Amino acid sequence: MSAVKWRGALAALSPEAKASLLERSFSNDGSLAPKVTALIDEVKRDGDAALLRQVKAFDKVELTALEVPAAECARALAALDPKVRSGLERAAKNLERVARAQLPGPLEIEVEPGVVVGRRADPLARVGVYAPGGRAAYPSSVLMGVVPARAAGVREVIVCSPAGPNGRPSDVVLAAAALAQATRVFSLGGAGAIAAMAYGTRSVPRVDRIVGPGNAWVAEAKRQVASDVGIDSPAGPSELLAVADAAADAAVIAREMLAQAEHDPDACCVALVQSDALAERIDAELTRLTPSQPRREVIEAALRSRGAVLTVASLDEAWPFVEAFAAEHLLLALAQPREALPKVKNAGTVFLGEPSSVAFGDYVTGSNHVLPTAGAARRFSGLSVLDFVRWQTWQEVTRAAAANLSDEVGALATSEGLHAHAATAEHWKKAPSPLAGEGRGEGAQTPPTLRKRDTLKTLVRYVPTRPPCEIDLTDNTNLFGVPPHAHEVLKKADPAHITRYPSPYVEKLREALGRECGVPAASTVTGCGSDDLLDAACAAFAEPGEKLAYCPPTFGIVPSFGRANGLVPVATALDVEALRATRAALIYLCSPNNPTGATLPAGFVESLLKQTSAVVLLDEAYLDFGQTKSLAELAGRTERLVVIRTLSKAFGLAGLRIGYALSAPSTVLELEKTRGPYKVGGLAEAAAIAVLTQDREWVRERAAETVQLRGRFADELKKRGLTPLPSEANFVLVPVKGCEDVATRLREHKVSVRAFPGLQGVGDAVRISIGTWSMMQACLDGLDQVLR
Repeated sequence: MSAVKWRGALAALSPEAKASLLERSFSNDGSLAPKVTALIDEVKRDGDAALLRQVKAFDKVELTALEVPAAECARALAALDPKVRSGLERAAKNLERVARAQLPGPLEIEVEPGVVVGRRADPLARVGVYAPGGRAAYPSSVLMGVVPARAAGVREVIVCSPAGPNGRPSDVVLAAAALAQATRVFSLGGAGAIAAMAYGTRSVPRVDRIVGPGNAWVAEAKRQVASDVGIDSPAGPSELLAVADAAADAAVIAREMLAQAEHDPDACCVALVQSDALAERIDAELTRLTPSQPRREVIEAALRSRGAVLTVASLDEAWPFVEAFAAEHLLLALAQPREALPKVKNAGTVFLGEPSSVAFGDYVTGSNHVLPTAGAARRFSGLSVLDFVRWQTWQEVTRAAAANLSDEVGALATSEGLHAHAATAEHWKKAPSPLAGEGRGEGAQTPPTLRKRDTLKTLVRYVPTRPPCEIDLTDNTNLFGVPPHAHEVLKKADPAHITRYPSPYVEKLREALGRECGVPAASTVTGCGSDDLLDAACAAFAEPGEKLAYCPPTFGIVPSFGRANGLVPVATALDVEALRATRAALIYLCSPNNPTGATLPAGFVESLLKQTSAVVLLDEAYLDFGQTKSLAELAGRTERLVVIRTLSKAFGLAGLRIGYALSAPSTVLELEKTRGPYKVGGLAEAAAIAVLTQDREWVRERAAETVQLRGRFADELKKRGLTPLPSEANFVLVPVKGCEDVATRLREHKVSVRAFPGLQGVGDAVRISIGTWSMMQACLDGLDQVLR
């Protein structure tokens, strides 16, 4: 006995059988529509009271409140099985990456001289995501709705999902909502949830669009409210159409059919194969595998009501049926699936080749699994970031173009009897031109303005404020003089270092840096200061639209580099769990930190590398002034760790702008692609090699002197009632109220310090670089006067 309802040749299929396969409907219950209408009307009339009654009637639970507290979602996420959480995080990251890549840019076209039409995509203000319950919990559906909405820039995303026996959606659904950063979650299901989101109640806000799959009641409710709120494509029972050539694996096809059949007894699973023998093997595999399935009853019902294994004489015979079927999921189990892709006209989504399992697309590939069913793929697309934006067009016509358009527009308007339209158009033919320099007419035309990138419109140029001052304690550079051998190199400059291009990638300097840090030269890369390498890393390791996480307070230019490269800077707590939750592609850390001087806990970076997939940028610019061990050796053998260092601090070469980074050779190569050659000049390379090879003892002595003076200075500050933060850098951060006024008044005493007003976690503070004791005494004397 066959495991499926229809078995045999496609050509021999009866018209009735073919119609049953092609004319699939969401529900055969003719009484469903009025029942749904009644539920919607009840919610429109009675609001929350109606929703509470419906939850009691359908979900068999009495609620006192519809909204799930955010704390419960957070607790569910914290308690989630680590493997499940890892899978959801991977799915969310890939969804977000695809969604941001799909975001459309602005369009501007000059359709004819002087006539410009533009269009831009603006995010919706509030959307609702429906997550099914009932037979199973679907956290993946939460991600499919919330993540692209967030990527589109939607400000508020609410989630509705049916209440379980405890009055809440399942814990895994709540965890997914927290992970995806849904704004609010409600214990609501069915037609009532759709009505609440479409029209709003006291508890549930009205939304601009509703998305997400559901049962027949949900689909019918979405259809009925579609004139008042946007909806995604109709979504009914799951579907699979597999097209296979003779070499396909019968067990693979059977497993794919079982996977979709277990969704719903009304699921439709069809295999269209180019071999009678393969068809027999697929049927046999279905018969063999079905009894061991946990959802056996659901699978058997689906296969016996809407399952088919059909044969075709050739693939050419298959394509008309594929087009007419318009499957939700189309699997091309072919030797050359890409060659067949252009022949596919209608499908929700296409899976190319046997390894491209529909299960992967249902969860983690980044493609959305909310797809049109029942042949709706002929007119609808799957859910994407485009469902969460609306298009705004604009148009601009110059005076000369207006005169050119006026006759024809006037004639068209007159032909339609719209004489006022005609008059307003014809006005521009006879309107006098403005005087030169007035208005925007021909006499006042100016060259086109500079087109600016959208990502830079809100970005403020980073300007370190360092007005000249006799004692400058603002920039954390070496204040003890020039390393002697480096100084000699500079005084006896080789003319070739000035007149010729330097080495493209300064190989000799890389060798010296490798010896200094205990890594191969291939694990080093140089730049014009460490900030040059931070900028290059933002370009090398994240796509535009992905996130750059950082932990304030920290180096202030980092988010600027992120925005300039099209990334989304995300500030978060210095905590592995918090950083993991951002799903950032890049994570920036600074240890010792600027401006606090604090170091990272032991093992923090290693834990971060294990628990995230991000590239970690570890800034060790101030490491020479503390006891923390460098992670250079780890970076040299780890692709996702980039340690960034500099010769601007302890080595005293800030003016020569030499930064360097350490990582695995493959990572270094990617950095070199974005930073390019000739970043370090010939004189700078020669001086750097001198300081690394001949001035190392001088550097160690100056660093030790700095540490000693830092402790002495901190003690003096404490005697004055101040509380400098513990520091392992060549500066101290001192909390002090009115820090900007303090810094301004100190300048009157010829001492400059850096003010940090309202620093996160600290408050107002000044940062003071450590120099010679005469410099520090002058600072103390100034503070005595200012803080009196």
